[in-house]
Amino acid sequence: MVSLLAQRMRTAALAAALCVAPGAALAQRGEATEMSFEALARQPLYPGECGMFLWSRAERPQFVFVALDEPAEAKVRVDSRNRTLRRSDFSGAPVYGHFERQTFSGDRITITADVEFDLDRPLRDGAVVKSGVLRARDDRGWETVLPVGGLVACKAQE
Repeated sequence: MVSLLAQRMRTAALAAALCVAPGAALAQRGEATEMSFEALARQPLYPGECGMFLWSRAERPQFVFVALDEPAEAKVRVDSRNRTLRRSDFSGAPVYGHFERQTFSGDRITITADVEFDLDRPLRDGAVVKSGVLRARDDRGWETVLPVGGLVACKAQE
């Protein structure tokens, strides 16, 4: 009985090592295995635009993502590069031109924003993002997940 348990533990350890090995090999060659979201500079909102602004949920939150309704695109800073990505897919309930699930693609990455709007706490010309997750996937298939919170805000026409 003990030897069967020991054999299963060795098999599980070997399987876990095989799952980690590709990432370890990439790291040894100096290639990044996960993308790093970095703080964005202030992003202006012009009259008539609605933006979804997301901050990392961390001890020191950082502004990491903005999506505009028109043009339907997002701006992020990933791996020390500012990137503008076009919206390629969306689903869920709309709130001021933004959706519960939006996908943005370009520059060899795809970012999906999955958010839950807090409709119990309305904002004038906007909505609170109660919770959410950003998922960034690069062209090699590596994915980085970042918990976020934020808001949707619209700037009135002048």
